[in-house]
Amino acid sequence: MTLATPEFVRGDFEQDTVHTYHGQTYTMSRRGDTYYVRTPGRDGKLTDYPITYTLGARQHETYLTRFPDGRVQILPVYWDLIEKRWYDAAEGTLEFGRSFTPNDYLFWANQGRTWNDQCFDCHASQMRKNYDLETNTYDTQLGDLSINCETCHGPGKDHVVFWRKALLDVELAAKGEKSLVRATSLTPAEQVEICGQCHATKTSLRTGYKPGDEFLDYYELNLIDDEESFWPDGLVKKLAYPHLQFTGSQCFQKADLTCTGCHANHGSDTPVELIADPAGGALCARCHPNVMVDIQAHTFHKPAGKGSDCKACHMPEMFLNYLTVTDHRLTVPVPEVTSRLGVPNACNSAGCHSGESAEWASEKAQAWWGDYQDERVERTQAIAWGREGDVRSLPVLSAIVQDLDEDLLLRGGAVTLIGTVGELASLPIILEALTDSSQVVRSRAAIAAGRIGHPRAIPLLKRLVTDPVYSVRVRAAFSLVKLEYAPPTEVDKEALKKALVEYEASSLGIQADSPNVHATIGQAHEALRQQEAAELAYRRALRVSSAHTLSLQRMELMDVATAKYDKLVEMVTPNLDKDIRLKVALGIAKIHRGLIPEGVGLLREVQSQKIESELVETGLGDGYRIAGDVGNAERHYSRAIEIFDKHANAYRGLALIAYSRGDVDAGDRNWRMFQEHESDDANGGNRMF
Repeated sequence: MTLATPEFVRGDFEQDTVHTYHGQTYTMSRRGDTYYVRTPGRDGKLTDYPITYTLGARQHETYLTRFPDGRVQILPVYWDLIEKRWYDAAEGTLEFGRSFTPNDYLFWANQGRTWNDQCFDCHASQMRKNYDLETNTYDTQLGDLSINCETCHGPGKDHVVFWRKALLDVELAAKGEKSLVRATSLTPAEQVEICGQCHATKTSLRTGYKPGDEFLDYYELNLIDDEESFWPDGLVKKLAYPHLQFTGSQCFQKADLTCTGCHANHGSDTPVELIADPAGGALCARCHPNVMVDIQAHTFHKPAGKGSDCKACHMPEMFLNYLTVTDHRLTVPVPEVTSRLGVPNACNSAGCHSGESAEWASEKAQAWWGDYQDERVERTQAIAWGREGDVRSLPVLSAIVQDLDEDLLLRGGAVTLIGTVGELASLPIILEALTDSSQVVRSRAAIAAGRIGHPRAIPLLKRLVTDPVYSVRVRAAFSLVKLEYAPPTEVDKEALKKALVEYEASSLGIQADSPNVHATIGQAHEALRQQEAAELAYRRALRVSSAHTLSLQRMELMDVATAKYDKLVEMVTPNLDKDIRLKVALGIAKIHRGLIPEGVGLLREVQSQKIESELVETGLGDGYRIAGDVGNAERHYSRAIEIFDKHANAYRGLALIAYSRGDVDAGDRNWRMFQEHESDDANGGNRMF
C-alpha cells in the first residue's frame, strides 16, 4: 500500500483514460500530482474522486479514495499491471457479470468496499480502525503503510531504547537485547501464523496479535465448509489465502516446512520472493534430491517438459478473479474428482492436458500410481454431501474429525458440516470434538453443538467458556445460550457472562462496523429473552448496513411476536379476574417474553387461590430458571410432575438443570421422559387444572 504519488502510481492516467463496462463509463485523469477517477457516487452523480492510496504491486494496482466520514473506499476500476489495461472490479476481481449499482452491497461506495472494514489488518501495519458506531464514522490511524518490521518481530520500542543506551555502553551492548521475536525461536506452526496475519482466509476478531501469540485469540479461520471459498477437496475457488491449505500439506505436517523454507521473508529478486528459481525443480530439490535423480521415473513425463515440473503437478497455478493464484496444498493430482464432482485438477489444467478428458487422466493416474485416488474422492464426495445437508456424508465426515493426523482445514470444516446436517445420531462425534486438542476443532464443535440442539452438550460447553482461547470461549457461550443453559452457581453465571461480555466488547471495538456481529449478539439477546437489548443490536447492525438482511428479518419477526403479545394482553386483561385460565396464559406469555417478575406474579396469584396445575408449576419453573434461580425452578418442575406425571415440559426443565449441573445421567433420564411425553403435550395432553 502506498500514497498515490507519481513515484508509485503505475496506471495509465495520460492516454488510456476511459473504460466502459456494461454501460458504465469511468474516466481517469491527472492534475498535477493528484490522480482522479470519475464515477457515479451513491447519489448517481458523476464526480471526480481523488485517489489517496494505491494497493498492489505484482498483478493489479487498485485505487482508494478517502471520504469525509473517514471511510477509505476502493474505487471501481483498477489497472492490470500485466495486461496494461483497465478493468471494472465487477468484470475482474469480483466477477459480478454486470456493473454494480448503488443498491448493491459491493457498489464501490458502500460498506462492502470499505477498506477500513474489508481490508483491515493486512495492507498496513499497526492499524487502529477507530470506528465510531454512534456517528458511523472512522478515524483510522496507521503505524506504517504496507508491512513493517514489528508485524513479524513484535513491538520494537524496547529494542530501540536498549540500543540507544548500548551505543554509549560497551558492556551493555555485549549483553545483547532479546525483546524482538526471532522466527526461529517459534514452533513451525507459530512461524506460519506470522504470515497468516495476512495470508490466511479469516475474520479478524481482536487487535494486538504479536508473533507467538495464540492465533485464534485474534482470528477465526475459514474452513472447508465455506463453499464460496473452497472446492470440496480444499482447492481454492476464488481469491483465498493459503495459510490453512499449506499447514495441511505433508511438507508442513511431516517435515516442518515453513513459509520461509521457500520464500525469502525479506525479499529476493526471484518471482514472489522465492529463495531459489522454481524452474526445473531446483527449489523442490533442496528437500527432495532423490526424486530429481530420475525425474521421469517419478512423473512418467519427459524430464524437460511441463509434466516434470514439480509445481505444475503439486502446486498448479489457477487464474481466479483475474489473478494468478497458486495451490499451496502441495498435494497430488486427482482427476477422478473432476470426473465425478467437477472439481478442477492439475492434469487437465491449461497448459497441460486440457484437451483430454478427466476420465482419460484418471485412467493414466490409476495405471501409474495405483488406487491412491479412491480415498481422496470419497472424502471430497462427503464434503460435497455435507454442504448439501445430506446424511450420506456423516460416516466419512466423522472419520475425518476423529483422524488427528488430518489437516485442520478438513477436520474443523467437517465438524461444522456435521452440525449443518444436524442429525442427532452424530452428537457423540460432536461431544468428542468438544474435548479435542485443536483449538480450531473445539471452536467449530461448539458451533455444531448449538446447531444440533441437544442439551447433552451443555456440560462440555460449560467447560469451554473458560477455555484459554478466545474464539472457543465465545462460540461455546453462544451455543450455551441457544441450548438454554441454566448456570447452577454464581461462578458459572459469571463465567458465561464474562464470555458474552467479552464478545460484545469486541463488537463495539474492532468489529463494530460488522453488521453480522451485531446480528449475532441480537440473536443471543433474543435467546436470553432480552427483547430491548436484541432490538438495540439489530438497530446497530442496520446503522452500519441499512440493507442487512438477517437483521431486517429478525426485527420483522420480533415485531410480529410483539404484535401477537400485545394483542393477547389487550384481549385478556379486561377479563383476568373473570377467568383464571386467562391469568395463567398471560403469566406464561410474560415469562417467555422475558418479563419474569410480572409473569411469576400472575402465576403466584393463581397459586394463592389453592389451585394446583402442572402448567402453573412449569411456568413458574421456567420463570425461575430463566431468572437464574435454579433451586426454585427445580422445586416447581418436580411439583408439576407430582401433579401430572406425563407433563413433558417439566421433564424438559429438569433435564436442562441436570445437564447444566453436569449430571448427565439425570439429564438423560429426564430428557427421555420429555421425549416420551412430548407428543402428549402437543396433542392436548396438557391440562389446565
